[in-house]
Amino acid sequence: MSMKLDDVPVIKIKPAIIEAEKYNRVRLGLIRLENPLRFALPGLRGMDVIINDKAWICVDRTLYDLPVLAWTEFETGERAGLHEPINCKLYHYHVHANVIAGTVLNTVDRLLQERLRVYRTTEAPCVQTLSAVRRR
Repeated sequence: MSMKLDDVPVIKIKPAIIEAEKYNRVRLGLIRLENPLRFALPGLRGMDVIINDKAWICVDRTLYDLPVLAWTEFETGERAGLHEPINCKLYHYHVHANVIAGTVLNTVDRLLQERLRVYRTTEAPCVQTLSAVRRR
């Protein structure tokens, strides 16, 4: 993303919590698929999500990637286990951003599950072979 989030006026900043499964799946996607990740959000016309190590940004691609929402400042430093949710900040750049926030997270999670499932099935023969070798 060429512009910085600091260049866009923020309407509201509020604390947020991301479920551990969703956060972990995004981290896995960044490692296994690509970094940054970018994909369209079906059901949210004109909306894309751009995900990197520092932020998850929902943008309106019809308005030159103007941010609508951004999850940032992930507090992972004191996380004792992968099962714990992640505290972060949710930045609202649009007056109705709160309406789609949950849908964006759920859609991202569903899309990543699909993409990682494909990745897992292409890697499965190696894992099976390794398992067979260990049993011997």
